[in-house]
Amino acid sequence: MNEIKMKRGGRDVRFRKVDTHFAVRLRQGRARDERALAASCGPSKSEVVHVESTASEKMDIFRVKESSKLEETMGDLRRAPASEVVTHLYAMDDTPGGATIPTGTMTLQFKPEVAEEKREEVLAEFGLEVVEELDFVPNGYTVRLTSASKENPLKIAATLQQRKEMVTAEPDLAFQVTRAHVPGDSQYSMQWHLKNRGDGVGLTAGADAKAEQAWDITRGSRDIIVCVMDDGFDLEHPDFASPGKIVSPRDFGQNDFEPLPGTADDNHGTACAGVAVADENGTGCVGLAPGCAFMPVRTSNWLSDTDIRDLFQHAIDHHADVISCSWSASAAYFPLSTVMNGIIHKAAAEGRSNGKGCVILFAAGNENYPLNGTKNGVNSLNGFAVHPDVIAVGASNSLDKRSDYSNYGPELALCAPSSGSPGRRVVTTDRRGAEGYSTTDYADDFGGTSSATPLSAGLAALILSVDPTLTSAQVRTIMMDTADKIDQTGGQYANGHSPLYGHGRINAQKAVARTAGTGTNAPFKMMTLTHRVERPIPDLDHIEEALSFPIEVNAKSIEVKVDIRHTYRGDLQIGLISPRNETVVLMDRTGGGADDIVTTFRSSDDPARFAALIGKSAKGNWKLKVADMAKDDTGALKEWSIGVEY
Repeated sequence: MNEIKMKRGGRDVRFRKVDTHFAVRLRQGRARDERALAASCGPSKSEVVHVESTASEKMDIFRVKESSKLEETMGDLRRAPASEVVTHLYAMDDTPGGATIPTGTMTLQFKPEVAEEKREEVLAEFGLEVVEELDFVPNGYTVRLTSASKENPLKIAATLQQRKEMVTAEPDLAFQVTRAHVPGDSQYSMQWHLKNRGDGVGLTAGADAKAEQAWDITRGSRDIIVCVMDDGFDLEHPDFASPGKIVSPRDFGQNDFEPLPGTADDNHGTACAGVAVADENGTGCVGLAPGCAFMPVRTSNWLSDTDIRDLFQHAIDHHADVISCSWSASAAYFPLSTVMNGIIHKAAAEGRSNGKGCVILFAAGNENYPLNGTKNGVNSLNGFAVHPDVIAVGASNSLDKRSDYSNYGPELALCAPSSGSPGRRVVTTDRRGAEGYSTTDYADDFGGTSSATPLSAGLAALILSVDPTLTSAQVRTIMMDTADKIDQTGGQYANGHSPLYGHGRINAQKAVARTAGTGTNAPFKMMTLTHRVERPIPDLDHIEEALSFPIEVNAKSIEVKVDIRHTYRGDLQIGLISPRNETVVLMDRTGGGADDIVTTFRSSDDPARFAALIGKSAKGNWKLKVADMAKDDTGALKEWSIGVEY
């Protein structure tokens, strides 16, 4: 069976075996090259080439020179006593950009009514043992395969997903990371992304983050911690050397507390960190939030469910305020697993020392692809960037236009100044010495959404420096509401959002002034959360989409916006479900044969309909339920939002 179908993160995914590669984990030691593999497991009948190693999973990847010998080679290795795991690599939905490795562990989520004895029966049936219970996945467990397991994790998961006892079953898959930096050769010596004076070729005055005006209010507080998760950091760089700058460092690639560059090309993290938090010390360059603290967390080039959980749990445990991630899976189509979705939501909802939630930003990526869609016959999905608790960051250039590589779509939250063609590149900190991007302590050719993301993270840190009581959702709202709507002609803006620029290019001056209460926008007493989903509504069935309202306030008024594209709106019933499971029917098969539903339901317009929700706590999960009650006509929920006045 070369293809396995199952759900991952609620999405249908096809896994197909890669016919040239396999991965090995030994019971002791590592098969770090061909000789080590032969010494441990015996000579192979086919010539194999070592390709790469994964750190946390202690697995090594090999390629067979003759694909016809793959199964025979793997069979020989599986019979070797030294082998613990020998597995195929699997591509997801045949999309380009990388394959995944089953690690031998799985996530199981039982339905709440399934008794403990029945759960144990299911585990025994498939030869699984519990590793731990998951506090962020209700009735969820991490389990591992044992010698009693008769099939590989993908086949077991596919079978369990059909069982009535299960909410979900997903194999843990190690995936290869791609960094979102676009290297180049152009040289310049000014940080135009902070202050663009328009005084040179490729520069337009004002195409910047408006840093100087924001710095009149704050340059950042040491109490606010920006966690940068990346490939390694030159922690002795002079721009990270001030007292108290570095807090809670961690290296998950080498499993120690010194997240230094580990390979010759581990330069990305130093550059990203400089864009966000490089010190203002009279030399070199400066970050947007120079006064804030810096939590360096080094990842490995292959990450799994366990790795993602450990990365974000470290940030939660050590009170990171902002988390900046300039990377994604190398596979073009990569839905997040239940564990990945859950731990990111936990960080966004429960992180920070005061429980206000971490502000989490991910790079949109540099492939000029939709974040969730199809282009040139290729399905693309950046699961990290489209997570509803994540700020997905695109790139604009030094001319205030879209960077032509920047990924796009309705899930894009905002953009920030970075490299582009035409346009200039970004000056930032560099790993010192000859192994960096340059031979100096500073790189003048950084860019991509890799640079736009830590710049936006720096803005989030400035906002929290002014008001640390804000929730992560409030910070997100401020950043989007104060962004500049650049390229009004070509930006395709609708209802304040552009698929190319999100809500616009960040404006630190407006955002920080609004937070401080000195801007033209008064501090708000209404929070709006938006979820762009692009989810089909099946005939004679329903979908539910949730948004988590993060603060404990009583609702004075409520408004719900929906954007549904459908060929016969009279088929549809729309309901709002409160955190206490109270249901308000917003629309019940009205509108006849008209198309689409793009409207706002307000409690002020219909007090009786919303009466059960007003005056009660708004905190918790709100769900929109859309049901198609008749045959034939179809459509999709594009977007919905809930706003609560308090």
